[in-house]
Amino acid sequence: SSGINAEYGDLIEWRQMLDLLWSDPKAALGCEPNTFRGGGTYFGPDISGGILDKHNFKLLIRSHECKPDGYDVVHDGRVITVFSASNYYEAGSNLGAYIKLLPNHKPQFIQFSATENTKQLPLCSRVSKVESSALRDLRTQMFANKGRLLAAFQSHDPEGTGFISMNEWAESMSGVLNLDLPWRTLRSKLAEQEEDTGKIKYATCFTDGNLEGSIANKQVTETIYRQRNILETIFRLLDTDNSGLLSREELRAGCELLAKHNGSISLSSDELDNLVDTMDINKDGEINFNEFLESFRMVDNKFANGNM
Repeated sequence: SSGINAEYGDLIEWRQMLDLLWSDPKAALGCEPNTFRGGGTYFGPDISGGILDKHNFKLLIRSHECKPDGYDVVHDGRVITVFSASNYYEAGSNLGAYIKLLPNHKPQFIQFSATENTKQLPLCSRVSKVESSALRDLRTQMFANKGRLLAAFQSHDPEGTGFISMNEWAESMSGVLNLDLPWRTLRSKLAEQEEDTGKIKYATCFTDGNLEGSIANKQVTETIYRQRNILETIFRLLDTDNSGLLSREELRAGCELLAKHNGSISLSSDELDNLVDTMDINKDGEINFNEFLESFRMVDNKFANGNM
């Protein structure tokens, strides 16, 4: 009974961690799942106001959401987002900021840029860089759901012409990706349109070679992309010093935590060293997020080839 209660308590803490990590404020009232991040929620001013009033707090200061000016104030001034990583997407894409609380508890925002030559970029250039990065993320989600998207497109194309209407394309994109985006506006950046008929050549949604690269097992790659948010959450939880890299000690602590909750998982010191050496593709002694992702693909390929 005590073991079950402990596991239930760990599950509650895990869910709370996901909510803290991925939840974002929204302008509308209420609370709903954060479908864009794949975890956490969107919470409105009624939700934040209720919590602040309940605990007699004046402000909710949070982060983990990039803002062009380095900070943002919403919910009648009661919720503040502060983001200290300038140039997060690319050089010149956003300012960083931090908050200094004055004696009257009024927040003072200090903006900065990591390099002098990027902070002078005009707004249009900053928006363009952020847009390019956002489109890359959107294309990644499209590739992660390639099979489902193609099935949705083809359901509107029973004769196999390779073309569907704009409305059918937008409906398929929204339904499969579960993203409320202006698809008709984005179409020119995501798919080709036939000039004479206005129909969408839906196969062109997946012609960006940067997504698939030269990876042989496309099904594995699609699965990895689909689970990217979950893997990123695990990586961040293991990265206890928030350096963006996993050390041997951090990976060892993670493996020990797994062993504690799953008796079938146990690694000796030598086995752990071998695991780190395998995951450390560039052999710098630490594991970055791309190496972490690639390791899952490597393991899947080994199983598929009967080598494990």
